[in-house]
Amino acid sequence: MKKNVLACIAMTAALAVIQPLSVSAYENYEKKTSVQLFVKANGMFNNWDGVTNVAQFVGDNGEFCFAYDKGDNVIVVRTNGESALKKTITLKKQAPIFGTVICDKDGNYYVVTGKENKTKNTNIDTIFISKYDSSGKHIKTVGDNGSSSLAYYYDSGFYTQLPFDAGNCDAAISGNILAVNYGRSMYSGHQSNSVFAVNIKDMSEADLGVNYNSHSFAQRVISHNGSFVFASEGDCYNRAFTIGTPAASNKENASDIFHFWVKKGTLDKYNMGILNNNFAHMGGLASVNNKYIAFVGTSAKSLNSNAADENEQLFIQIFDPSANLGKASSYVTSGTRSGLSGGNGDENVTDYGIKWLTNYKKIKIRHPQVVATDSGKIVVLYETYARDYYGVYYIVLDSKGEVIQKSQLFSKTARLNPCEMPVYVNGRVYWAGNNKSDGNKNVHIFSIEID
Repeated sequence: MKKNVLACIAMTAALAVIQPLSVSAYENYEKKTSVQLFVKANGMFNNWDGVTNVAQFVGDNGEFCFAYDKGDNVIVVRTNGESALKKTITLKKQAPIFGTVICDKDGNYYVVTGKENKTKNTNIDTIFISKYDSSGKHIKTVGDNGSSSLAYYYDSGFYTQLPFDAGNCDAAISGNILAVNYGRSMYSGHQSNSVFAVNIKDMSEADLGVNYNSHSFAQRVISHNGSFVFASEGDCYNRAFTIGTPAASNKENASDIFHFWVKKGTLDKYNMGILNNNFAHMGGLASVNNKYIAFVGTSAKSLNSNAADENEQLFIQIFDPSANLGKASSYVTSGTRSGLSGGNGDENVTDYGIKWLTNYKKIKIRHPQVVATDSGKIVVLYETYARDYYGVYYIVLDSKGEVIQKSQLFSKTARLNPCEMPVYVNGRVYWAGNNKSDGNKNVHIFSIEID
């Protein structure tokens, strides 16, 4: 299926009053840095993720770090948390398109980059993982042509021609394995996700089994309980938020946990403009006490034709990723949602464990995000809009999904880092973003003291 760009959905012109907010019990912090950059997600459109030009991660000494794309280089910024910037490190990009950056416990950096192959030679590598030491010296680069997470019956038309297209690029390290989950365009003209993994000790390719959704408009991967958990936002195969874990080669271990409605017969009519719209946006994954997974997103509540006119609301599902996610007993949270889904809108489905966190009538939610703390608290962040920008809000829940802190304003001028999850370090939740107060010209470090 070729991608068709949807017409932008006009936002409502009516202003609305934000739902009552409680007084914050948590300390907020902000620091303006000298890095002049507009933080944005390249390629983001409607319900499609983009690749953010600023990656954020935990350093080897347990400090908050961020890295930004700058021409032929990636600049890593190490911080002292709330104090001044500690140092910067320059990493030479090995391919032109920026994906993301991550750091291991030994202080080595890994930069994911890509390039477009304008030929039809499907053997050419188009996505790369590059390893650098703590001083920024390049050690080794490994490439892949997009065949790494496909089942044996997929031909070379399903390999990656353009990485990071109509989706994101996310990375995580578990043990000695680094996994990258990313969106891409294939030689067939279709769009999907793909997973590329390496052993960071010798930079050899690692097999994490089959991981494929088409189309896939957002991708996530996190380390959990010695392995990985993946998430994808699909519009057809499958039309759902899908959760996956590594499986044996040529096998797939994935479950659709949250489905989307579409008008009956849409796929048969090959109406991509309608199919692309799933009335939802990916949030993210968080590992809770290394036992459960918290998944956050926004969606229309209905699984019928009402979805087309509903305002997207924030929700959370907490579940055991090793259990059968087609059963309500696998979820810590409760709440069901039933209706029709599938590419033709004729499949009867039921979703479990859904806890709705908002009920805004006219206000729009953007960039839902989630992170878990060492004590098992779950912090959900999001931005709100109507005619104008209302600011960043957050909600704090316990490990069972019970609300500890109701929706609270963090700042009327701060902005989140789009398509990136916040980072938890030493009792605080951090992110790097802009602030309207200086015209969104500089990167600011924001944090909330939680533990």
